[in-house]
Order: sequence, then C-alpha cells, then structure tokens
Amino acid sequence: MSDTTRNATTGRRLEHVTVFDDPIDLLSYRRDCSVVKPGTAEVAAQPANADDVVAVIADAVHASRPVYVRGGGTMYAGGANPHAGGTVIDLGRMNRVLELDLARGIVVVEAGIRFADLLDYLAPYGQTVGIVPSTGPAATVGGAVSSHALGTGSPRHQSMGDCVAGLEVVLADGTRLRTGSAACKDAGFFQRYCLGPDLTGLFIGGDAVFGVVTAVCLWLYPLPEVRKTFSFGFPDAHTTGGFLSALQGRELTRNIWYAAGYEGATVRARVLAAEPDFAPTAIPGFGLGVEFGGTEAAIDEDHARLVALAREHGGDEFPAFNAHYFHRLRHDESYWYSFAGYFSRSRCAILMSSLPCDRLGAFVDVIDAQRERWPDFIWGAASVVCRRGLHGGVLAFYDEQTEWDAMLAAIDAATTALISAGCIPYKSGKIWARQVQACDAYFHVLELIKRGIDPGGLLSPGNLGLDQRRAPAR
Repeated sequence: MSDTTRNATTGRRLEHVTVFDDPIDLLSYRRDCSVVKPGTAEVAAQPANADDVVAVIADAVHASRPVYVRGGGTMYAGGANPHAGGTVIDLGRMNRVLELDLARGIVVVEAGIRFADLLDYLAPYGQTVGIVPSTGPAATVGGAVSSHALGTGSPRHQSMGDCVAGLEVVLADGTRLRTGSAACKDAGFFQRYCLGPDLTGLFIGGDAVFGVVTAVCLWLYPLPEVRKTFSFGFPDAHTTGGFLSALQGRELTRNIWYAAGYEGATVRARVLAAEPDFAPTAIPGFGLGVEFGGTEAAIDEDHARLVALAREHGGDEFPAFNAHYFHRLRHDESYWYSFAGYFSRSRCAILMSSLPCDRLGAFVDVIDAQRERWPDFIWGAASVVCRRGLHGGVLAFYDEQTEWDAMLAAIDAATTALISAGCIPYKSGKIWARQVQACDAYFHVLELIKRGIDPGGLLSPGNLGLDQRRAPAR
C-alpha cells in the first residue's frame, strides 16, 4: 500500500492516491453484499478528491484496464463486483460535506460520505434528506445514487433519484461534468430540470457504467416534529394492494416517512414470539407498518383517515404487530430485511423489483411458488411503499459454502417469474442484467450512450448487461 504510487504497467504517477495491490488487501474488494459471484481486482485505489478520480481513470484507460466503483459495499445487486478484474475505485476517503445552503435548500456532499455522518451533520440545523436507504447508515450517498436507493422517505418522494438536485460526474475521458443548474458556470446547484435533457437522471441507477459520481447535491427537508408508528392488518396481499392503491390515489402519503408490507407468516412469528397466548386466528394474513412524521395534529388526522380507508378495504389496525416489532424496528433504526431472521443462514440473497400496487398479490404468489420449487431455502418477501407503486424485495437465506450455485439458479428463476407477474427490475447491477438486455429498444439506447461516452467500454463492464470492452490498439 502506498499514498504515492507509480503504476507498474503505465509508469504514470498517482499522487496522494492510496493504492492497494496486495492480494490480501484486495480480498475486501471482491464483492458487495449480493448473491452475485465475486470478482478479483488487480488494484484498488482510494482517491481523496475528484482530481484523484480523474487521475485513476486516466491511468486505467491508458492501460485498457476496467474500472469499478465501490461505496459502502452494502448493495445487493453485484454492481461493485469486479468481474472483469482491473481497478476498483474506493470512494471511502471522499466523505466531506462540500456545501450547505439553507436558503437554497440544498446540501452538496462528496460521494463517499455515509448517511449516518450526513444525518448527524444536518440534525443541528433541523434538516434531513429525502431518502435514507434501507441498507442503513453504512450506505454512502454516491452508492445510493448509483443504485437508485429506496427506504425512509419513499412514501413521500418515491426513490433516491427524486431527491437529487444535481451531480458531479467524472467520465471515461476525464471530463468533470456537473449536471442541472451547476452546468452553467458559477450558477451552482439549485435546479435539476433546466437547460435541456435531464443528464442527472442518466447516472442515477446507472451502476457507474456511464461515469463515476464524485459529488451529489441533495434537496433538504425539515426534520419532523413528531414520529409515530402504527400497524394494520388485512386478509391477504391482494386486499392490501387495493388499500395501497387507494392510499396513493388520495395523496395520503404526505406525512408517511416509511411504510412496509409483511407476509402473514412474519406477522405471526413476531406476535406469537412476544405473546404466545395471542389467538392465532386474530392474526391477519398480511401486515402493513406505517411510520408518520410531522406535527401531532397532522399525524392524528392522517392516522384517522388511514384507519377509515383500511376498514373500507377489509382491514383494520393491528396494534400487536406495532408493539412487538414495527415500533422497535423504526425506533432502533434497524432495517427492513431484519424481520426475516437475517442471520439464520450464512448469507441472504436479495432481489429487488418494482411493481404497481395491484400486483402485490401476484408478487407474493411468486414467493410462494419459489418456496414450493426450492424448499431447502428460507424465503421471505418485503414490500416498501412509495409515493406511487411499490418496491418488492425477494429474500432467500442459504448456506454460502454449500448452496451458492443452487441459490444463483433459484434467484435467476425468481427474476423470470417476477417479470411474468408484472414486476420489473430494480437495483439492476449484474443480478438483473439478462432481463435488462431483454428490453430491446431500451437496451439499444443504453448501448448507444455507452459507446458515445465510454468508447473503450472500461467503466463497470457487465453492469446493466453492458460489456463493450474493446481490445487495445497494437
């Protein structure tokens, strides 16, 4: 390891970049938290700023060496896994707040800052950001942008991209691009949709195939005065989907900071573990946890409206699940996959999809079919409520030492079944690559863009199904 390294292949000097090339050091750069198989990097570089990122990319391009990007390593789609070898850019040292402008309502941060640090920084100002990922405080802002994160805030704002005012991105040719209003010299960040096409959106969810995000401008929102949690029960996922469609159609998500759906087995397990004498017949077939944030009066008003709406759709409040699980989940800031028994096996495969509310029942049916077809694994399902529609998570617990290949086959089967059920890829990375390629016209445009701004195909090959590497000129 060195802070000033001369690359053995190119002879170029990388000033002030911490570089790892020892195989032991590189072990931690082989994979993220996904089921996707790991890769093996030749070198890992920790730049201190955007200029360093430019230098690292230039060095890699000169050597025709692929470049992958790593934030917190908490994602579950394989985007950080260096399948083609090459260089992994670790953005962990780029963790500063660059600008806070309360008048404009924005904060600009380096891509490697973790959400825990950003939230701690903003709290004294009474501010927060729109989305905090379900992967928790360890996730980085740049990683959340590149993977299009969801979580706390999704019922109000949809997904991570809807809270981004602009980006700074380094392209394969070394260009430092600022998007939105900051594209105009000296204008700064304050508006995303201006000038012309929304270039910000090109890099959100792009898994670093088009450029390396080095800075992110996020809109600010006031912290809620009060937070309260409630839980509801419904006969099944199908009726819950009808309730959620009505909830979103009536714009009743304005004060909902987080909401998630839970299968009946999960609700039963949590309630009966805490209260063994609870009548099993009184436990609903599907549960919904809701966290409100706002003023006391606004929360009380919206809560009453949700109770009335739930009863219209065959449901009602179910306080036991809130008391024994959901309130603690939100109060302790543990995250959505914890309900399934995250450590019951050595590893958890997570597959994310997007779906309209009226497909919630079909989504759960897919999980049930997976249980029947692959009974050796422990399967779970989670759904996160957005401003419109849902994000559905398939969870499968397995022993990595003995069941990894079988789990890959099971997850691939789940992707096919979800598409057939009307669900679409979300957090695509490598795990959904085949299905992204199947979107013919969409994928064709991705290929055209890729060839235009990364002609060597060196940025994150394999992500989104894009691998256009060209042989070096002789």
